[in-house]
Amino acid sequence: MEKKARERKVEDILTNDTEIDQWDQNRADDHLGDYEYHLANEIRQTFSNKKQKLSQTQKEILGNQIAQSINAYKKRRLIIGISSAAVFLLLIGISAVFTSVRKSEIKTFAENSKLDLPTGNTRLILAGEEIQINSDESKIKYEEKGNQIHINSSDSIKQEVNDNEIVYNTVIVPYGKRTQITLADNSSIWLNSGSKLIYPARFAANKREVYLEGEAIFEVSHNREQPFHVITRDVEVKVLGTVFDVCAYRDDSITSTVLEKGSVELRYSKSSFISQAKLTMTPGTMAVYSPQEQMMEQSDVNTRLYTSWREGYLVLERQTLGEILKKISRYYNVSIELNDQSLKDETFTGNLDLRNSAVQVLESIGEIINAKIEKNNDKILITRI
Repeated sequence: MEKKARERKVEDILTNDTEIDQWDQNRADDHLGDYEYHLANEIRQTFSNKKQKLSQTQKEILGNQIAQSINAYKKRRLIIGISSAAVFLLLIGISAVFTSVRKSEIKTFAENSKLDLPTGNTRLILAGEEIQINSDESKIKYEEKGNQIHINSSDSIKQEVNDNEIVYNTVIVPYGKRTQITLADNSSIWLNSGSKLIYPARFAANKREVYLEGEAIFEVSHNREQPFHVITRDVEVKVLGTVFDVCAYRDDSITSTVLEKGSVELRYSKSSFISQAKLTMTPGTMAVYSPQEQMMEQSDVNTRLYTSWREGYLVLERQTLGEILKKISRYYNVSIELNDQSLKDETFTGNLDLRNSAVQVLESIGEIINAKIEKNNDKILITRI
């Protein structure tokens, strides 16, 4: 204890209130012969009695010790500052590398392609070639090697595929159209109206990746050694083999995934500095991601409400008219207006046959809510009677 006390510096003694109080009680008798304590005592007395002065030697000793303390403090501050800056730069670097790694080649390709979703025909865009498909419901099927493409079981085109280079193809399905694609790995994708899918003509040996904007149902062929990834603007879905629906329209504020069977893992941005979170889904659930809040919510659902459009009808379960009209508008590529906005909150349960025209579908709804359906070119007006 005495050794530690002797190692104490004058400035440490003077700035320790507890030590000063103890000193007042013992009058420094316990430290008799301790030069540091006696010097500290004299300094304390000097400040308490303005008439007492330090000797020249004491001034020099005190000045040197204060200068050393100041230099040591500056060094500590500099080290802390450099360390903080280094940590900050390291975090920035890690974040940049993380972002670079997570942004796959196909997402970069998608972000650089300026292909909109116009009305008209479905478009299959190959390297240097574009094929127009004029049917409302179309099918595109790739052979195993990816170099032969069948369209609607009647047309067939060839595409040159290089083993050393990934060739990306794009299917654009305008509003009012739908397309089923069978990829080279035998996975099937049903693209809903107003959707865009980017995919390789033939997948690489170690991964299968596609990029989606819009809505699609995926039935993925099982391959544990080659996981399948669906990449959207905000969420990445990783699967081994399963059936699920992904909805990621550009004009929607959320991205949703509905799992019918199998298992999928979602990756998404989370509210933090370096941020990616994972969520493993189970069948019969829906996960909804909000990019504004960077939050993912999962709930149990009737999956048929979200996948029945593949068979040509909509299953409704206490859905509002506003939600229903948005789906019908996309499906048929029509503009629908309500003369009474309170109708948006009306809820419906049942089935809508999408093989009928948009007017016929809306008339079945109009009978329930006592409304009149009128069509003028591509616009449909719903008026409460």
